[in-house]
Amino acid sequence: MKSSEYIKIIKSAKNALEEYENWGEDEIYMKKISSASSLDNSFAAGSLPVSQDAELESLKKQTAACRKCSLGAHRLNCVFGEGSSNADIMFVGEGPGFDEDHKGRPFIGRAGQLLTKIIEAMGYSRESLYIANIVKCHPMKDSSDPEKRANDRPPSPEEMDSCRSYLDRQIEIIRPKIIITLGASSTKGLLKNEESISVIRGSIRQYKDVKLMPTYHPAALLRNPNLKKYVWDDMKKVMSFLKTGTI
Repeated sequence: MKSSEYIKIIKSAKNALEEYENWGEDEIYMKKISSASSLDNSFAAGSLPVSQDAELESLKKQTAACRKCSLGAHRLNCVFGEGSSNADIMFVGEGPGFDEDHKGRPFIGRAGQLLTKIIEAMGYSRESLYIANIVKCHPMKDSSDPEKRANDRPPSPEEMDSCRSYLDRQIEIIRPKIIITLGASSTKGLLKNEESISVIRGSIRQYKDVKLMPTYHPAALLRNPNLKKYVWDDMKKVMSFLKTGTI
């Protein structure tokens, strides 16, 4: 909403509050007219509330310009993340792959299609959640050729550390109720532990002030379909937590 529209609403409210004087409601009138005047001055000064969507868009521009590590010099697109700015669930993968680098969107290849099916089985849509990666640029084995297939690699600890401030800010803006890390890289990058994903998955941990559930990456499920049952067990724990508020 534009500043002029806010001011119009406030002035209309002030006019209505002035009628309280005619009803003998002096105390209510003085308290509310003072509050309204304060709001009017605040809006007139240009201090309008910034929406979460606007904050994410501003952060996206900062991220796209980032060259903190070598990944930014060779990627085709910054893959910032997508979904609802009010999401209860935030998925965090390791980094964009070939398809994501070319399209600028997270999890759109085969692993992403499987992730979408998991999300839908949970009763959500991709649009209602938020999907991101711990690094926003494509980690490549051969960074000289972004057009090469099968050129993906996990991000290094240094690359994750360089990029994590952007993910942290996304978390601060969105304020999800739970983060689901997909695979070993994003789990180790956030929790800073050396437990294997097969050991740590399914156990709810804490990242800053947000609950975190580690699970297998969808790409691992494509290689070994037997892992699907474990991921679904993990998702059921997430759904139970969101429903009951308890672990």
